[in-house]
Amino acid sequence: MTRRWLDRGRVFLGMAVLVGGGAWTADASPPKTRDIRPLFEITETPAGPLALPTDVAVAPQGRVYVVDGGNHRVLAFDKGGRYLFSIGRKGSAAGEFRDPVGIAVDGAGRVYVADSGNHRIQVFDGSGRILRGFRVTSGGAEVRPVDVAVDDRGGRLYVSGNNNHKVMVFSSDGKPVREWGGEGSGRGEFRYPATVAVSGEGRVYVVDVLNTRVQVFDGKGRFLADVGEWGVLPGQLFRPKGVALDRRGRVYVTDSYMGLIEVFDESGRFLHVLGGEGRIVKFTSPAGIAIDKDDRLIVTEVLANRVSVFSLGR
Repeated sequence: MTRRWLDRGRVFLGMAVLVGGGAWTADASPPKTRDIRPLFEITETPAGPLALPTDVAVAPQGRVYVVDGGNHRVLAFDKGGRYLFSIGRKGSAAGEFRDPVGIAVDGAGRVYVADSGNHRIQVFDGSGRILRGFRVTSGGAEVRPVDVAVDDRGGRLYVSGNNNHKVMVFSSDGKPVREWGGEGSGRGEFRYPATVAVSGEGRVYVVDVLNTRVQVFDGKGRFLADVGEWGVLPGQLFRPKGVALDRRGRVYVTDSYMGLIEVFDESGRFLHVLGGEGRIVKFTSPAGIAIDKDDRLIVTEVLANRVSVFSLGR
């Protein structure tokens, strides 16, 4: 397994590139940055190299699960990045995947995978044993699920649909509860929703990719706020893909085209861009993002076939 450790004095070798603000137009004020410290990266395992890793989730005890989309599997690592095991292979039988994209872990350590090509959500225990699965449908038609998020308090699963432009809500055993959305650019409408995250208070954050925003809802689908807008200036988004929340309620959004991670407060106000040594950190097509209880940031860089881990500090 390739697991390179990096120290603070080095320039994010392989993991990311420090740039002096050139991601924005010359007449824009330099954005505020928050320094993060690189820890290690993962590119290979005993089961082979990563290929197009799309998402990441962290279990309560610190175990890290990565959707290795190009290899149609999920990889498990310990907190330090040591490879533990692989879940699944390409196929349509129980426990197999076809183009998996999103992943979530609940408070009991169960792992939920959006098995997009098979139009289903599959559920595993923390050791990778299949527990159950259910088809994702809307109006009688099959849906390609892109992501799944768990609300432990309400026992609900929130699933984003790529081909129906909706968020669908299921009970923990896969029974439909409600759905909202549809293709469009108004409030509560989506154009290719991607990652979903749920806050401790039950707010639902949905990355609305082609509308270049993150929409925020309550658990019943009532619109609350927008985070970000189209553009290439600080606080704007060009191609958002992933969203995660820290324990202080801050919202972290990956922009796969700009190669940045921008941070907003819970009301949607732009705070800063993640950086190092006072400069912006550029990632290679960042997508999935997770933050563990020790304030470590874990990012999948899809086209770099890499998972990068940083310390956020305090």
